[in-house]
Amino acid sequence: MGEPLLISDGRAMGLVDENARLCWLVAPRIDQPSIISGLADEQRGGGVELVFPDSTTVAHRHREGTMVVETDLEGPSGTVRVIDALAIPARGPVQAAWPGLFIRQVLVTEGEAEIGLVTRLRYAYGRNAPRWRTEGRKIIGYGPGLTIELQSELPPRAYGADLGATTVLTEGERRLMALRWQDPSNKGTDLRQTVEETAAFWRAWGSTCDHDPRALMLKGMMYHPTGAMVRAATTSHGPGPAADGRLAWMEDQQRAADAFRALGYAGEADYIEQWIARAGDGGPVRDMSGGEPPAEAKVDEIDADIMVGAPPGDARGNIPYLPDLLG
Repeated sequence: MGEPLLISDGRAMGLVDENARLCWLVAPRIDQPSIISGLADEQRGGGVELVFPDSTTVAHRHREGTMVVETDLEGPSGTVRVIDALAIPARGPVQAAWPGLFIRQVLVTEGEAEIGLVTRLRYAYGRNAPRWRTEGRKIIGYGPGLTIELQSELPPRAYGADLGATTVLTEGERRLMALRWQDPSNKGTDLRQTVEETAAFWRAWGSTCDHDPRALMLKGMMYHPTGAMVRAATTSHGPGPAADGRLAWMEDQQRAADAFRALGYAGEADYIEQWIARAGDGGPVRDMSGGEPPAEAKVDEIDADIMVGAPPGDARGNIPYLPDLLG
């Protein structure tokens, strides 16, 4: 335990830490500014957090053969499992304009637990909080460039710019919440079934390589609409765009294609090579479409000395990093 674990739908990417906190989320596409960056700054970066007083984490893992994250916490009177996923339809990752969905389930596996769910969105690396509004039965958060709907089985209350709710659950009871974006029609979704469909997709895809965790991680780090491979789910916030791990580093692309082919995934390998051909000559770092990356946003007000390239043994560096996966 200790490292944040990746969740991905092939467009958005997030990280869940060992305390069951969604500590990083970039949506609707990975090379855009974050909407949660608590990994960089716990106080101002936001997160989706579980409140479970006096609890201890006893397990933190990807569900076997999937990119669904499960975190088990033990408290004085009960044990809780938190299940987190970025939803993928049964047919597989979808194109850029399709709706996106983060789903969290909280299940009491033993005893009784008083739990709380807190949603703290902070756009653009902690600079902007959303404006939450209730519209009918919808709870909508308006922020720079992205509108997000909160769906929750625990009716939330506003605490300044944040939303929170508490309840007491007994063994076998669960509650779900979700963040939804790019979904103006807001069609009804069975959240629990959607998580199981997401897990089923990952298990089916991974069957070619006997669910090799390295292959699953590589697939999670592909931007599906174009085939580009990101270097990391986070940005180092260093000088200039070349320090941003959420971009496509050209030196990684062919190596990733070769790795997919060696694992038995010729389709993914071909897809990356098609992206390389479209990207053509140019700089060493590209956006997901193959173009020149935008100037990196300055992040002067948060503690952001993190992540990509952190020294060995530094927990801030224990995130999925493409060159490490490629060997």
